[in-house]
Amino acid sequence: MEQSHKALLVGASGLIGGQLLELLLNDEYYSEVEIWLRKPTGISHPKLRERIIDFSTITDIPSVEIDHLFCCIGTTIKKAGTQDAFRKVDFEYVVNLAQLAERSTCSKFIVISSIGADSKSSNFYLRVKGEMEETVRSTRIPGIIIIRPSLLLGKRREFRLGEKIFQFLMPSINHLLIGKLKKYRGIESLNVAKAMLSLAKNDTNGISVIESDKINALAL
Repeated sequence: MEQSHKALLVGASGLIGGQLLELLLNDEYYSEVEIWLRKPTGISHPKLRERIIDFSTITDIPSVEIDHLFCCIGTTIKKAGTQDAFRKVDFEYVVNLAQLAERSTCSKFIVISSIGADSKSSNFYLRVKGEMEETVRSTRIPGIIIIRPSLLLGKRREFRLGEKIFQFLMPSINHLLIGKLKKYRGIESLNVAKAMLSLAKNDTNGISVIESDKINALAL
């Protein structure tokens, strides 16, 4: 009998998370897909389990019975309102989820970071992402996969003017980014979701950092 697998997806309401949810539900590898979010999605599927959660209480959860945890949560400083509020989501919540995976049955933790993430960066956004990565790396989860996409190409629910401008310009810029600059090319959000799924199903353990230029190959 083929082994069944259970996935937990956090961030299903976002651009990549929404596309990843659809992939998970349509993949026979997973017999159950649980999502944690603040409000219902309205999606109905035999494999789907929704859990409405206050993310500040993640540390109170003793453990969960899952095989893979996909972490797609994230915000912007503009949307969060302050740097502290941004850090709470992109560092604290993510780290708390990784630590939950560590004390559970979870064998893979797959998290979205950002191209250029660096704990020593002078850029606040990239510094927080880098600090998150370092803390997640320190856990004892058998398989840790850090995804570092560049500018995401895809249709978001909310309007982001700066992102829209770059998305418009990116097709003409992409061909100029070659060699070491290739990882800065814009990337389709669906390809990121496909790569996350492919990497989760791979038997390789340890810590993997996947830069943006490697994501498209994994999405094939």
